[in-house]
Amino acid sequence: MKIITTSGIVLKEKRELKKASGDVFFEAYYDTTNHYIFCSWIGIQSLETVMMGGGLLLSILQERPCAGLLNSNLELIGPWEVAVPYLTKKWGPKAKELGLQYFAHVLSPGIFGQRSYKVFREEAKGILRVKAFQDVETAEDWLLLHLG
Repeated sequence: MKIITTSGIVLKEKRELKKASGDVFFEAYYDTTNHYIFCSWIGIQSLETVMMGGGLLLSILQERPCAGLLNSNLELIGPWEVAVPYLTKKWGPKAKELGLQYFAHVLSPGIFGQRSYKVFREEAKGILRVKAFQDVETAEDWLLLHLG
């Protein structure tokens, strides 16, 4: 089991998913210090890649139930609203059932990713407590405040 230090936080169990080309499109870490999941979406996403990443997150939640997810789209390119029905009708309810309550979302720099988030936020109401941020540090502060 690898231990990685990022920004002074000890993280374990880094997992990543790759496209057929070998490019990493998703990374997830379980923060063993603060007991939440951090994930990062990289590049262009499709319904298939979002479903694969969502499946990995559910797997982590089954192994290590926790109430918080810090979801970073800082490296995401383009829209992902094609995956909103999956995220809000299948993934979200299952994640909530596994104990997830708080979804801290770091917005992508691009307008298309931000537009996708707005669609997701509206559809996710009543499933998870979702809040958007411009940077990881502020998102983590909010998440830790609620997990405390």
